[in-house]
Amino acid sequence: MQNAATLPANSAEFGQQQDQDDTGYSAAQSSLHKKQAVEPKRPVWLAPFVQRVHEPRVTEDISEPEKPSTLQQKKDSEDVPIFGASAASGRMGLAAENMKPVRGTEADTLQTTDHILLRGDKHAVFDVAAFPDAVRRQLGSIDPESVPIAAGLSSESSFAFVATPTTCLVWSYDNASSVMGGVYRLAMPDPDDATDFAAPLVALVSVGEIQSDVGVLACSATGQLRFWDRVAFGLGGTDRFHSRDLDLPDASDRCVQISESFAGLFVVATAKGYLFQVSLQDAQGNIELTAHCLSRSAGARTGMLSRMSSLLGGSQIVAAAADSSDALVSMAGGGRTEIRHSRELYVLTRQRLAKWVVSRAHPERFMYSMDIVTALAQAAAQRLGMDVDVGVYDIATTRSGDVCVLAGLQGLQSGGREQLAVCILRSSRVSTEPDVVGLWSLRYAPDAELSQSGPSCPRLVLPEGGPGMFVVLRTAVIGLMVPTAGALFEEVISFRAEDSILGISTAPRFPYVQHESSESNLVLMCAGTGVLQVCIEVGKIIGAVASAGVDTGADADDGEIRTNSAAWPSLGTRIGKAPRASSPEREYQTQIEQAVFFRFGNDHNPLLFTIKSQATGVDPALETAALRVSQSILDNTSHFIVDRLDLGSHLNERLRRTRAVMQFIADSGLASKISRETRVQLCAHSEKLAAAVALWTYQNDVWAAKRGAAAQLLDNLVASFLESAGLQTRDSLRMFFRQHVAAIGDVLVFMQRNLAALRRALDDSESGRRDSQLVSYEANRVVVGALQAAFVYRFQNATLYDIDGSSESNGAFERWTEHPAIVDLLVQRLEGSYRLCREISGQHCASVYERIVATTLPSDEDPSDASRSLAIFDDAVSISHPSLPDAAESDSSEEARMRLISDDPYVSSLALLRETIDQVGPLANLCFRVFVDRITYLQATGSSEAHVLVCRYDAVRPRYLLCLVPLARASVAFRLAEEYHDLASLVTLVFTTERSNAAIYLRKYVERFGRDFADTLFAYYEKRQAWASLLNAQDSSFDVWLKEYVEKRTERDPHGLVAQIGWIHDVKMNDFSAAATKLARAGRDSAEVDQARTMLSLSKLAFVAAECQDGARNEVHARLEDALEMCEVQENLSQYLMAIVRSNRSHAAEISWRRRDDVSDKKAVLDAAMLTTTPEIRHERPALYIVYNELVRCIWNGRMLSVEDLVDALTFPDNMPATDSALASCSSDDAEQCNALIRERYSLAIDILSRASISLSEQTREAALKTIWRRVFLKDDWSGIRKRLGGNVPDSELRAELARTHLHTVLESCLATRELSHPDWYLLPADVFAAADLDYLVSARLAPRFASEPDAGSGWQPLTFTTVPALNKDYGEEDSRLRAAIKCGLDSYYAEILRTVTDQVNQCRLSADADASDMDAASSASTEALDVEDEDVRMESD
Repeated sequence: MQNAATLPANSAEFGQQQDQDDTGYSAAQSSLHKKQAVEPKRPVWLAPFVQRVHEPRVTEDISEPEKPSTLQQKKDSEDVPIFGASAASGRMGLAAENMKPVRGTEADTLQTTDHILLRGDKHAVFDVAAFPDAVRRQLGSIDPESVPIAAGLSSESSFAFVATPTTCLVWSYDNASSVMGGVYRLAMPDPDDATDFAAPLVALVSVGEIQSDVGVLACSATGQLRFWDRVAFGLGGTDRFHSRDLDLPDASDRCVQISESFAGLFVVATAKGYLFQVSLQDAQGNIELTAHCLSRSAGARTGMLSRMSSLLGGSQIVAAAADSSDALVSMAGGGRTEIRHSRELYVLTRQRLAKWVVSRAHPERFMYSMDIVTALAQAAAQRLGMDVDVGVYDIATTRSGDVCVLAGLQGLQSGGREQLAVCILRSSRVSTEPDVVGLWSLRYAPDAELSQSGPSCPRLVLPEGGPGMFVVLRTAVIGLMVPTAGALFEEVISFRAEDSILGISTAPRFPYVQHESSESNLVLMCAGTGVLQVCIEVGKIIGAVASAGVDTGADADDGEIRTNSAAWPSLGTRIGKAPRASSPEREYQTQIEQAVFFRFGNDHNPLLFTIKSQATGVDPALETAALRVSQSILDNTSHFIVDRLDLGSHLNERLRRTRAVMQFIADSGLASKISRETRVQLCAHSEKLAAAVALWTYQNDVWAAKRGAAAQLLDNLVASFLESAGLQTRDSLRMFFRQHVAAIGDVLVFMQRNLAALRRALDDSESGRRDSQLVSYEANRVVVGALQAAFVYRFQNATLYDIDGSSESNGAFERWTEHPAIVDLLVQRLEGSYRLCREISGQHCASVYERIVATTLPSDEDPSDASRSLAIFDDAVSISHPSLPDAAESDSSEEARMRLISDDPYVSSLALLRETIDQVGPLANLCFRVFVDRITYLQATGSSEAHVLVCRYDAVRPRYLLCLVPLARASVAFRLAEEYHDLASLVTLVFTTERSNAAIYLRKYVERFGRDFADTLFAYYEKRQAWASLLNAQDSSFDVWLKEYVEKRTERDPHGLVAQIGWIHDVKMNDFSAAATKLARAGRDSAEVDQARTMLSLSKLAFVAAECQDGARNEVHARLEDALEMCEVQENLSQYLMAIVRSNRSHAAEISWRRRDDVSDKKAVLDAAMLTTTPEIRHERPALYIVYNELVRCIWNGRMLSVEDLVDALTFPDNMPATDSALASCSSDDAEQCNALIRERYSLAIDILSRASISLSEQTREAALKTIWRRVFLKDDWSGIRKRLGGNVPDSELRAELARTHLHTVLESCLATRELSHPDWYLLPADVFAAADLDYLVSARLAPRFASEPDAGSGWQPLTFTTVPALNKDYGEEDSRLRAAIKCGLDSYYAEILRTVTDQVNQCRLSADADASDMDAASSASTEALDVEDEDVRMESD
């Protein structure tokens, strides 16, 4: 506000006295503002705005008595206009009107919040009024792209308008104060102007104290004026108006803006900058429409002189936009001056700012014109430290006389977008050009391109001159504080595209009240909704700054411009000196709260609620804000929530709001910005509220039924729960559901923990036992009702929260339903329900009781064998079920037998039994779901408890699935087994309840579950050893799956029955190659020699049947031959040992051969080991001798030996003579094979090792080969040979002596007979020491034999009295003997023997080759002779 006290001292140049203007101002104010303001009805603020107090307006001169408004005033007094201040501009479809602020009444406190469209801490948006039907139809029939529209409203008279080039619709949006409440249609001037694509300029004019009528001033783009003094009452009407033509100096010019500078005095501006003053009354106050163009006359002082000067040509009409490239942007009325009835007028063009003084009683005066763009560009460069391009969009004035310019700064934002800024200009004198004293940029950056005219031009509005201000765009309103107020506030209110802003209205620019208002209001019109009001709590903003102790004085960082300042602070978003912007969490929280409480549930809300995040990946600030909002709703602490007596509706409302939190984030495309953990928490809040709604509904049903004490279970337990937490209240249940829903899971656990004690206390009497049963029944209802509602909400909104199984990779978070206490709760409720069914049926329903008693469930103790626990595939389950009816009978016949006297569980025990049985299925469903979720969580976190819980789940699930069968709920068991993929239970259910239709059910489940169900069925058959059912599958798909199942089982257990019969299925499928492979593997892995020989023989036969001709199969065939030879070697060795024992026994008793681990053969085994070794080796190497005893026992019992064990069995004994007498009982071929085995056992060991080397590791092969050659070298007495060859010995005797050695025999057999390649399988004496392989030989190979448990069945404990050090010592003894032999010349003897044998072998090969050549030559000669003879015969014939 600018008054005498605030004007500069040199303002007396106008030659007027201050007291005269004050008197005139008071008279005008008395006429215009000393009446009750009529405002649109709207709801009041909730907290923190509920304490709004409305006081009478305070004028500048409150002592002046109120004067009635008349059409004529005394001539010597100041003219008092009968028209209130109200002007509208149609240049861009927006109306900037001067009106009184819209304020509420005390009656507003009784209204609800239904019309609140948005409410923040310091601002709000109200829905004031909707469009009348006629206006809505008019707007719906207009295409905005082809027909221009102008709209505006006046809160002073509560009227609004919508105008096109031909028609203007005017109506009162305050239906309560409107007498007629109709829509008035006015014909616009110059209707032919519609082709210019320009809407008319319309201003609404208040009619004195008449609140239900309004005047209308319209101006076409070509300058045609029409004025309706009244449109509703009196002599007015839509057909009675005054007209005038502005006579534009330039025919191509167009009127673009109208502004009210004084009461009843308007200024119309053209695009080229010409200004026309329009007056609505004459000097006597009579209605008269006059207009003239403003001029820069320097000598005119009075109206008469002005008119005379105009006649004489002394006036100079000059456009504000003198340059052809310049154009008008906006106008703004300023404060009053010392000249009576005068007001300042600021005209803003694209380049310049001009100031005029206009008056009704005096000629206009041009004050100055300055280059505003250059001034702002220089100020921006000084403020920001960089050069930017500046554009101007609008102008307004403050109550202190400062000029506010809305500018656009180009070059600050990336992407070429402009950043809006508010600039403050101030002058020390009225007639001097102002200086830029402040520049503040806004955080909001418009997405659309702005323009300096038309709908895309932003508007700057200062209601009552500030300090609140608004920047109005087409789809957004930015609420601000005047920078000099020293407070920070910037809030953006966005509108939907279909609800763009058509027009605006503000509080009056004149006369300003003496005290600043605590609110700043903007009333606007939206295209799709109607009239809205935006309110900023100015007093609260300033009060918050003052209470925070912020210094509002100017400093170097407050955004003000100082010409003496060398350096300016960097660009910021602060307005004046104020606290820093709120944290991102707080901003997010505000945006989410506004959307949750004002968007959802109000589909007609025109506001656009959006939220954006620039974070890469997860945004912690957004997560925190979302959780805070959701938690406040859950705890009922949000100030947006209104408590209601209807608690059910209250809970449902909170449930909708918590869901809206996630819905808003998802709609904004930010679901990926919050982690899975946060989404799970948000969903958990809604789940708990859903559970609370279900429990409150249950409790209402209980109260309505007026049941007994058991029905008050929930009420009593909640009271006890709150009391245990130190909370006591008169109505505990309502208090819990209002404030403590977050603890609903704890209440369920608390109930279960105290339920057992409660039931024990009730079981003392017969009536108490009945109540105890009802308490258990009600507990089930509570648990099922709460958890089922929670899970239903979770599954229905899984897509919204994105918390299905596919999102597990985002992390793991424990839901409230996955707590171990909830798991235990459901298991206990299931067990308790089953026992309750048994208890009630034992007294009232024999058929159900007999079924329960006759059924043995998994984890039950078998009555016939209490030490055995039954598994799901146990035969006892099947045995206990044959007497049960089929599933169809369980669901219908049993219900028919349970005829109920009453359906009320509190009256009929059978009804209680039926209800309890019906509860078992839902309880089982919840229990299994909680188990699955808990296991998934533990596995995702890598917890070691996951395996334990899986095992528990595998035991619990089949038990409570099968318990439904005796309860006549087999169909429920089938559905649950299908739901939770319990295929094992499905197979059991099929064979126990649907035996007659088993084939149909099996085919159905095979089609549904495929291979998984087939594997389970195969396991069922295998468990019962139903091999015929397993192998006789007729379905081709079963054959393929069975083949894969057999292969898996064979790999898992090579010695199992499935591995032994798998080849049968391959033969059935004509896959002889696979059968041969399985048989060969089974033969190699077999522990029995005879079984291995049989399997290998069958495998060889299968290869022959498959006609294996390729190289790979020939190699397999060779391996089979090698494996068969190993079996043959072991059998021959067994025959030899038995022959040795038989020949040395004095009695002729037949020895039991292959009697496995028989104690009667124990002495025979010891005899065989002793007879094949000398006392020296038994004494020198006792540990290895014990190992040899173990090998002999395995050979005696027909057990298969490994390659290494067979090598030891052949090379360790040192006394194995070839005795024909011992083999007399054998056939000649067998005797010869045994003698050959004994003679060539060392070379045979090397041959076996070479054939099996492909299946041995390198270390194993090397260690075994060293063992063979080491024992070959130790077989001869090299010390004696050295003595015999130490003198003069001829070569013949040397050769003869070396030829008698075992080494010569072994080398000759290896090179000549077995043709083992050299040097792959030959080692030097220095390379065969055991010391290098002790770790493998003792620790890896033989030590496990010492650690293994003895065979309890045989009593044979051969390795229990030796130790690892003893084995090391024995191998050390072999190395010592080898060193001694090397010292005796073993190396040279080995080299000589190897050369001799090699020469002999080569000579034999040469002889064989020569003989073969001779035979080939003889054959060729014979063939040639036959050819000659044939030729002679043919010649003779000719």
